[in-house]
Amino acid sequence: MKDSEQSENRYRDEYTSEQRKNWYSNAADAYNRTRPRYPKEIIDRVVELAQVPSDANILELGCGPGIATMAFANLGF
Repeated sequence: MKDSEQSENRYRDEYTSEQRKNWYSNAADAYNRTRPRYPKEIIDRVVELAQVPSDANILELGCGPGIATMAFANLGF
């Protein structure tokens, strides 16, 4: 068995999925609270440059807390 497989199995055996899903909760919450939001002018400019129709459905892809998603949702997207 490879070292990475042994390590993976050890964590699976020692910690429940409930415990593992919350490992980074405090760090994620702190990041979300302190991460600057995008200025409305930037979001408005993105919509303008991309010529996004007012009835468009848009999807933000990324690994962050969805800051841009909230900014676009506030504009009705």
